Amino acid sequence: MLKNIYFLIAFIILGLFSCNKNQKTPDGFEIQDGFKLELVASEPLIKDPVDLEFNEKGDAMVLEMPGYPMEDKQSRILILKDKNKDGVYDSTIVFMDNLGLADSFMPYKKGVLVAAPPYLLQLHDDNGDYIVEKIDTLMGGFAKENLQHNYNGLTYGIDNWIYAANGGNDGKPYWWGDTTTAMDLRGQDLRFNLETRQMERLGESSGGFGLAMDEYGRFFETHNLTHISHLVFPDRYLKGRQILPENTLQNISDHEENGLARIFPIGEQEDRVNHPEQSGYFSGSCGVTYYGGGAFGDKYKNTVWVADVVLNLIHVDKIKPNGASFTASRIFENKDFLASSDRAFRPVNMSVGPDGSMYVIDIHRKVIEHPEWIPDEIEKTLDLNAGKNQGRIYKISLENESFDFKQFSSSEGLVQSLKNPNQWVRNTAQRLLMENVLSNETFLGLKKLLESDNELARLHAIWILSYSGKLTPNEVAAALKDKNAANRENVLKIAENYLPESESILDKIIGLLNDPDARVRMQAALSLSMLPENHPFYKKNQDLILESLAKTAKLPNDEWNIAAITLAAQTKTVELFARISQEKNVNASLLASLALNISGETDDVLSILNHLSTSPISDKEKTLVVSQLAKQTEKVNGKSIENQISQLEHKAGLNFLTSLASLRQKLKLQPSSQFLKYSKSASKNVLDASLPDSVRVQYLSLLDFLPYAQKSTILFECLKNNQPLKLQENALRQLSNYREKEIGHKVVAMWKALSPQTRRYASDLLLYIESNHDALLTGLEKGIINIGEMNFDLERRRTLLWWTDNENTKSRAKRLFSDSGVSNRQAAMDKMKPALTLKGNNLNGEKVFSNTCATCHKYGSIGKEVGPVLTEISRKSKATMLHDILDPNAAVDPKYVNHSLETKSGAIHMGIVANETDKSVTIHKIGGEKVLINKSDIKKFRSMGTSLMMEGFENALSNQEMADLLEFLQKGGKK
Repeated sequence: MLKNIYFLIAFIILGLFSCNKNQKTPDGFEIQDGFKLELVASEPLIKDPVDLEFNEKGDAMVLEMPGYPMEDKQSRILILKDKNKDGVYDSTIVFMDNLGLADSFMPYKKGVLVAAPPYLLQLHDDNGDYIVEKIDTLMGGFAKENLQHNYNGLTYGIDNWIYAANGGNDGKPYWWGDTTTAMDLRGQDLRFNLETRQMERLGESSGGFGLAMDEYGRFFETHNLTHISHLVFPDRYLKGRQILPENTLQNISDHEENGLARIFPIGEQEDRVNHPEQSGYFSGSCGVTYYGGGAFGDKYKNTVWVADVVLNLIHVDKIKPNGASFTASRIFENKDFLASSDRAFRPVNMSVGPDGSMYVIDIHRKVIEHPEWIPDEIEKTLDLNAGKNQGRIYKISLENESFDFKQFSSSEGLVQSLKNPNQWVRNTAQRLLMENVLSNETFLGLKKLLESDNELARLHAIWILSYSGKLTPNEVAAALKDKNAANRENVLKIAENYLPESESILDKIIGLLNDPDARVRMQAALSLSMLPENHPFYKKNQDLILESLAKTAKLPNDEWNIAAITLAAQTKTVELFARISQEKNVNASLLASLALNISGETDDVLSILNHLSTSPISDKEKTLVVSQLAKQTEKVNGKSIENQISQLEHKAGLNFLTSLASLRQKLKLQPSSQFLKYSKSASKNVLDASLPDSVRVQYLSLLDFLPYAQKSTILFECLKNNQPLKLQENALRQLSNYREKEIGHKVVAMWKALSPQTRRYASDLLLYIESNHDALLTGLEKGIINIGEMNFDLERRRTLLWWTDNENTKSRAKRLFSDSGVSNRQAAMDKMKPALTLKGNNLNGEKVFSNTCATCHKYGSIGKEVGPVLTEISRKSKATMLHDILDPNAAVDPKYVNHSLETKSGAIHMGIVANETDKSVTIHKIGGEKVLINKSDIKKFRSMGTSLMMEGFENALSNQEMADLLEFLQKGGKK
């Protein structure tokens, strides 16, 4: 009896422990409430995982890449098994090894496709015994360079093509055995069709690791600092034509701060070895993944998940429509979805499973930076192989969902699976259907889905039917009226294949040019652009097409709608320009886009100028149009259009006149009398303080046409700190167009008198124009320029240390700083270094902060806001904070440089420039006092070239007090 009681107690305890174990978040992790984080695979079972995919049996397949970053070992694919069904994988089967530097794979035809640069491989397992019977090389020619940038992200598209991120490399992939098929990727992503042996450039590559596809086939990408971009439309629509945006890849994040998106790591941070200023911001974004699992509730619908491999976390953005593109908004403020204090947690990728859970692939490395971007001196102190025998996979879930894989055993089950809320299930069902020979009964089942209430089932069904050649033009025309806008967008792409044979479909596409949804309107225009102009349907409906394009031009159109309308006009851009240029509220950007795409023949340019002269748009808008028109004048006879230019000049304001003067110059025409009249007085008027600043800037633009020698004195006069800021900025822009060596020396001589904002532009002029390097180095050597003011991050240092052919420049730069950074006060650093090893007391550190730092810095509610607010400084490592404290002049944000200002009455003010306008300067002094001085009252105003924070702080504190201060700065006043 007693024995049974003991057994019962032990059973209950074991059960409780087991339950707690399943519910408990692993040590060192923080995850959003309600979610479970479970470790489902780890070393020694797996090592160095970079990709995880589930096949149609539900098997988890993992790709290991132990060769990163040294290229010394080959990748392999394992099958993971959970023999005891406890949710944790406990055994593996080696599916294939010796895969070179493979970094991505996907299930395909009873086997897998593998991205193994420079090849695309197909591994065959026809009998499903996990033994590869045959390996086919399908493609070659992919770039094999920096492992972070090799092609990756193999993804089966809803359109039955296979997509891949190119990682930013070039490469010239070709079908194996036929090098004549090589296609120059030119840094773009790609898609390919293995059945028809077609491949296409997809569009500008973000250069990152991973590719995310939403339910409707839209693609999102990532790369290091830019954590989420959207490929608005593919390259195939451009056909060599130009659009106003540089490319169709758009950064859609709405939470950038000075070009970086803030993220929230936890635990003590370690040094950023190349860019300490990026601490706490995305710098290693990768593994971009769309969550389409359907198991996390409405909050996580339409979300894209991005890992930061440097800061050990996963960030989630909500995707919302924004015109013809999207906006990505963080769903948590001041925190991220998942974060770890374990600095070896390196989430490189994610995958949504058959159960709707998100699986996180952790390569688990002590050092994740590629050696190329680690300064040589620092690299010698690091073990780049630490962690190569480790690797983890985590599962994120709400409730344990399940999927009956028996549904995949029949065609009927596959068709029904297209209704499943889980994107993985639907996509896998579609792929399996496309890999099989389908019966008439199956096609009937798919056609029934076209009438389904399930919008995603309709979507998958129509893509399968279309690709199989079983979709009629009437069914396409009917589907173009789908009540779901995203479905209409997809059917428009399908309709392109039916355009040449169905005038009814053409009518429907033309009608959708005025759809209420901006993205549908864009796609309608793009799809219309695929109908050749010599096709009978186009010729017959040309007037209707132009009339409809003119009508859609009146609707709210963003830059992507404008691009699509321009592409749809094909060679009729002049005709469309004529139709819309006289409208009262015409979009000037659309007119500029059309002007950019004219043939460039004299008659076309003449027509544009004639219509522009009578257009109601403003001179500023006309300037935009002419600036684009000027790019298409290579074949123009200037004399033939000079009269039209003169007519426009007759009433042109300064900016428009300058634009027309630029057009004249390009056409080798003499300047107009109006321009000469203005330009003669420009030199005087630029410096006339009685004129409005905007007019002075316009006069400065006229000087663009003068040679350097005739305007140099004026340009340098414009740089003085009593001149309007825009005037200073535009003068520097003009100076950057010349290579006279005196420019750099004059800028250095004026350095201390330049306004803080102007010094930012001036530092780039000195650094990135090689003819100015001697002046820059001389200024640094003589102390005219404080080295911290140059913001010498890794790339900026290497501009002088590595990326110049001038050996003298290299040697001089080496005497100033090293590849690992700038350090002015190494002795002070060495003296205080023991503070990094002492245990700090954050409450004592709060007292140190209050006594020594609070007069200039604010932390939470403590202190005065003069220098940088330190509330979020915890995102930096203690070593980085110590360096910033002891060597404040090694890297100074220009807005915190100390300035001396003397008024005409003799008063002297010292502090940072809190605000500067064209009329006044506000000085923020130590202690918090702010003083506003009118520029007309200033006698001298100079940069001290140093941080407001003085050197020598190490003499005021003991090592223990510094340790306490650092502890407080990382943890605040928490006990």
